[in-house]
Amino acid sequence: MKRTVFTVLLWVTTFTLFSQKSLDSSAVAEDFKIFENILKNGHPSLYEYTSKDSLDYLFNAAKDSFTNELSDIDLYKKMIQITDNVKDGHLLLFAPETIKTDQHYFPLILKIINSKFYADTDDFGIPIGSRIDTINGNESIKILEKLKKYSPTDGYNLTKKYRDIELKFGLFYAYEYGLTKEFTIVYTEPNGDRKTKKITAESFVKVKLRNTRRHSYFAHFHNQKNGFDFFSKYIGNKAPFVYYNDELSTAVLVINSFGGDIRVFKSSLVKIFKEINEKKVRHLVVDIRNNDGGFRPNAVHLFSFITQRTFKQIISEYVVSLSIPEKDYVTRTFLNEKQSLTDKFKNHPVYDGWKLNFDDMEAIMVPDPNRFIGKVYVLTGGSTFSAASTFALCAKNSPNITLIGEETGGGYYFYNGEFPVFYEFPNSKITLLMSLEKIEQHVKDTSIPHGSGVPPDKYIKLSLNNLIEGKDPLLDYIYRMIKG
Repeated sequence: MKRTVFTVLLWVTTFTLFSQKSLDSSAVAEDFKIFENILKNGHPSLYEYTSKDSLDYLFNAAKDSFTNELSDIDLYKKMIQITDNVKDGHLLLFAPETIKTDQHYFPLILKIINSKFYADTDDFGIPIGSRIDTINGNESIKILEKLKKYSPTDGYNLTKKYRDIELKFGLFYAYEYGLTKEFTIVYTEPNGDRKTKKITAESFVKVKLRNTRRHSYFAHFHNQKNGFDFFSKYIGNKAPFVYYNDELSTAVLVINSFGGDIRVFKSSLVKIFKEINEKKVRHLVVDIRNNDGGFRPNAVHLFSFITQRTFKQIISEYVVSLSIPEKDYVTRTFLNEKQSLTDKFKNHPVYDGWKLNFDDMEAIMVPDPNRFIGKVYVLTGGSTFSAASTFALCAKNSPNITLIGEETGGGYYFYNGEFPVFYEFPNSKITLLMSLEKIEQHVKDTSIPHGSGVPPDKYIKLSLNNLIEGKDPLLDYIYRMIKG
């Protein structure tokens, strides 16, 4: 019996750690020093939310622990502790490719409501809306707390963290607890029955396909079948598209991304708004709940079609350095350093860096001649980030537009972006993505707490009943309001 237990424990340990790479203390120290130099010499808002003394303490505590060999995933976790305290949603840290999670992924599709996990599909005989109480003996609330650090967000915002954890739960769980072949789930069904079930891990491909059947994508609300076709059209579609509720004289414009070619995006908007205006609809809903950003000009062009007056987006751009730090470890940049960093800022020095106090895109921030002139609503969520969050802020600043949903994942007062740089550390092969510019935004309401996302005018969150019924609470609210 003892031999059997020992064999099982040995197999579990081997299975959990087989894909990790061991690094000696000098290799760990080298990678961590590069990591520290990049942040301290290039990050534009490093001490915005955590003081220099506090961050230095975290850096030093990590370095003091580098006395023995360390696995690449453990080094990744130590770096994550630092980046999580910087509180920058554009500061991304990617685990090395040696961490192979693709074949052993947590299989349940989960939704977070009021800081609790609920089943978002009816797989494995677990009813939709069942509360997940424990996973392999770990309480869900403690799991959620441990996984928060893997999702970067602007400031103290939690909505983006929760949306990220929902989509990447299997990945984050593997980082925190190791690869696991089987999961024991204790859950409470909507009727109150408490049950236990064992579930085998699955491949990432299978779990990704099952994700398309989330009840929280609200296929039932649109009288459509929940599955890949609906997901592909409404959620995965990155091109702007519009559908109509003719009974309510309402158009719903879905913008899931501000990425893609700027000219193509503008051309699509011209066609869409021509159609909307020809239909003479009286209400327009702009849905950016699943929009994690892209190119700012696309957000500017869209807002020009729904505003009745000139508008502003940003008031300053700031960098701490005129050159990219630790260039030897840069693997990719999207912009020319001399043109978009050095030459752009060199004539605008301030005490601790360089700062532009103007927006060179302001000349195009005017109403489009073919703009929509009816009532406009903008739907936001935790996944609304970067350029999409900036768009939401423009709506927030406008007295004629109603912002509905939950707080955006992007920061209210500022965000970091515009000049992203990819790094790879030489020993661990951990990848870092850092943006070099701090963008201060134009705001009208200065009472919003520091570190918040853009708050909606009308806060509406998903309830457990909404999840079970597959009812979109935001669109349902707007439709009922229009009906009067």
